[in-house]
Amino acid sequence: MAGFDWEVFYAIFKAKLEEQIDCTVGHYIPSGENTFPCVEVALIENAGTDYDLEGGEGARNPLIEVSVYCRVPEENVCCRVSEAARKLMGSYGFQCRSGPGKAESPNSETARWAGRYQRIFGNGDLVEQLD
Repeated sequence: MAGFDWEVFYAIFKAKLEEQIDCTVGHYIPSGENTFPCVEVALIENAGTDYDLEGGEGARNPLIEVSVYCRVPEENVCCRVSEAARKLMGSYGFQCRSGPGKAESPNSETARWAGRYQRIFGNGDLVEQLD
């Protein structure tokens, strides 16, 4: 894959966000066994771009969704964690394509905020902080 390694990015994002703000980065569990605030990071799309005539891929354009879950009465926590995630994504060159903002929640007791981020990684680019 040209330019972007999801596993490397996820590990870096998880470690840095959990270090910056009190949250758990992992998968949201519908059964309610979550430690709130819970942050779920998903690779939505990882399209290839800039192909040459031999089919060689020149770049990747990952679209990543960051969802933050918390209890409904503490929705300001979702806002605070979402803002920290947005700043972290921006420090890696990702542009915010939507949100972060209130999104459809899984149930009446849990609030969800989501943001989508995208960036082009050229062949040979590394996942590294820009600022």
